[in-house]
Amino acid sequence: MTLPRPARRFAPVWAVVFAFAAAGPVVAAGPKWDTVRTTAPATLEELKALQDRVKEVVKKCSPATVGLFVGMGAGSGVIVSEDGLVLTAAHVSGDPGKTCTVVLPDGKRVKGKSLGRDERLDSGMIRITDPGPDDGKWPYLPLGKSAGLKKGQWVVALGHPGGFATDRPPVARLGQVQAARTDTLLTNCTLVGGDSGGPLFDLDGNVIGIHSQIAFKLDNNIHVPADTFQTQWEQLAAGEAIGKPAQAVLGVVFDKDRAEPGARLDEVDDGPGTKAGLEVGDVIVRFDGAEVETADTIRALLRKKKPGDKVEVVVKRGEETLTKTVTLGKR
Repeated sequence: MTLPRPARRFAPVWAVVFAFAAAGPVVAAGPKWDTVRTTAPATLEELKALQDRVKEVVKKCSPATVGLFVGMGAGSGVIVSEDGLVLTAAHVSGDPGKTCTVVLPDGKRVKGKSLGRDERLDSGMIRITDPGPDDGKWPYLPLGKSAGLKKGQWVVALGHPGGFATDRPPVARLGQVQAARTDTLLTNCTLVGGDSGGPLFDLDGNVIGIHSQIAFKLDNNIHVPADTFQTQWEQLAAGEAIGKPAQAVLGVVFDKDRAEPGARLDEVDDGPGTKAGLEVGDVIVRFDGAEVETADTIRALLRKKKPGDKVEVVVKRGEETLTKTVTLGKR
């Protein structure tokens, strides 16, 4: 299996998730959790406050979190308008005009149609074509802003890991923001196959991202920021396949047999890497602010970049740790 992988590939679930989704009514007690806090609970009371906040988010957000079947593929999504617009990942929605099946949390299946997509950013949109249950309207969640997210801020991921299961509501995972950039969000929420396209929420219950890809580890994940959907809204709703730009490259060849964390350089061509001072034998340990588990971490992040973008790269060279700035080239 090649990594990073779209999260819709199926994988074992129960060992890596915990189900806040089954939580019952919340009883208010003790201090309230600050929804933009970036540190861990320091006391039992604070831990309970965080737990109560997560329960509230899950209760509010689960009704609009759906399963998706598009052709032979499966994934997750979230309803974001009363007329049935669903945000998901481009690799889940597929090409515009495809017939979809949208599975509601209670297991009911309704019809849908794929709209626009941006393959490079992995953003996609689907419209439910059946009428909603409330005078034709659908339950939906507000699209929040991703630009103001802080590193360490607590977030909740919902989705259908392993695919939709009739005996299980959307499964919740708690995590923290690792990095927030214009076209990419990184979190340590544990995601597996089937979660692709599912929603990422802040602790106020706003949609701040859509699950895109899993890197080498299940808690090293890439999400499409909500702000990206805002800027593409009209194109996606109109069913446009947004053009894929030239691919950004680093100009290196990685050691494919490396087992340790980091990406070792086997070759550095006469291009961006060489100009930035990278050398054969360097081991990239951080790329654009993200920890590098394998070369696939870098490949996933490169797909979000454009030729000409400047990226900070941290490498180990023998006993030295060096920071280089690479201006990405074009394939």
